[in-house]
Amino acid sequence: MEIIQSEIKKTFLTLGGLLLMCVSLWGETKSFRNDICLPEKLYMLSDTENRVYVEAMLKRWRPYDDYVRFSGNCVYSERLPRVASIENPEDGTYMKVDLVNSDDFRILKEDSVSLCVGKKGYGSGTVTVQILGDSFVNGAFFKDALLANGNVPGIRMVGLRNVQGVEGQFDEGRGGWTLKKYFEIPKGEFTSYHGYMQPEGELRYWGSCAFWKNCFRVKGSELKDWNKVYDCGRYDRCMERFDGKTGYLLNPKKNDLMYDNAIGSYVVYTGKEWKKTSVDERAWKFNYGKYLQMWNLEAPQFFGQMLGLNDFRDSLTADYECWNRKLVEMKESYCEAVPDGKFIILIPCSTCGSLDNARGDFTLRQNAAMWRLRKNIIDTFDGREDEGYYLVDVGITIDNEKGYRMNEKGLQVGNPHPYPNYPTMGIPIAAFIQYYREH
Repeated sequence: MEIIQSEIKKTFLTLGGLLLMCVSLWGETKSFRNDICLPEKLYMLSDTENRVYVEAMLKRWRPYDDYVRFSGNCVYSERLPRVASIENPEDGTYMKVDLVNSDDFRILKEDSVSLCVGKKGYGSGTVTVQILGDSFVNGAFFKDALLANGNVPGIRMVGLRNVQGVEGQFDEGRGGWTLKKYFEIPKGEFTSYHGYMQPEGELRYWGSCAFWKNCFRVKGSELKDWNKVYDCGRYDRCMERFDGKTGYLLNPKKNDLMYDNAIGSYVVYTGKEWKKTSVDERAWKFNYGKYLQMWNLEAPQFFGQMLGLNDFRDSLTADYECWNRKLVEMKESYCEAVPDGKFIILIPCSTCGSLDNARGDFTLRQNAAMWRLRKNIIDTFDGREDEGYYLVDVGITIDNEKGYRMNEKGLQVGNPHPYPNYPTMGIPIAAFIQYYREH
């Protein structure tokens, strides 16, 4: 009898445990709430197909639980389950976006977005623009929309690196970089130089000697390793200031500072010679004004940064506090140097492609991580134009299904880069520039 009672007790405990587990799983399932996330304004270009993809705005790790529907007083050229298009946008109209439950068709959330329309090809004179970022900028995703199609007449792009494939235009793109990297001091042999981080006072930092020597080796085709060419290439205009054999400045001035990799030390020019020195790196700051002055660059009227993909695409639990703080610091430094300039936060892709494990990439998970960043950017910085923050939604233009290259087996390759979508990704930026050029 005791044995039978013991077995019955075990059975009930097991069933109870299974029931609790089912309830727990059911609770987790029911706790999921879909969402959509859009900025207050979308910038569109006149006489152009402006596409808005559902996948970019929708909380997508359960993308088929609910539906997105478009309405408003704007005139659509198409409204499909995955995308809405507007070919002739009118300034001041609005797009209404509803998140609709797939079970009972209740509206779970509704959002209204104002359309700001820039005139394609409008304007005379010069407009100066700088774009800073990661491999998207390094690969000139903006090239067609800003430079090739006459959308932005008189555009002059400002930076230290040649825009890939375009003569006389420059950017600040560095593949694989995060926001944090632009707040670090570049002194490695193959660490792409940037001029933003500078010491306090009169010192001016020009980078490491070994790095500039490697730039000359890349240009002379002595250095052919792809990764090293990627990091040390496109600095042609900058190299005119340096000695190809030593990496030192050709015509240094007092208080010029470099890092000599051979001796593992900073060196400062005294006015007569280079002298080994110690520097407190903790006192360095992101100094946009000094960067412009050192390199004799025209202050860009528009400065856009597109970062976040390398920072967060593999993290579903990221804390954005430090990232947000660095973005504020970058904006403050730019606005101090260029008081009338526009600081643009380019919302990066929240779609990294379709599920593809060819490289071990779990893109559905990456999409979820990047949507969280998207929401952070919009929640934190949207609606703060009076403080100098302008949001331009580049990510909304990316087609998660057809925007990526496929190999002969039909597998996505090159992710998370939507190369086929590059020609249209820059359209919102062109629209933003033209909109404020007109206003």
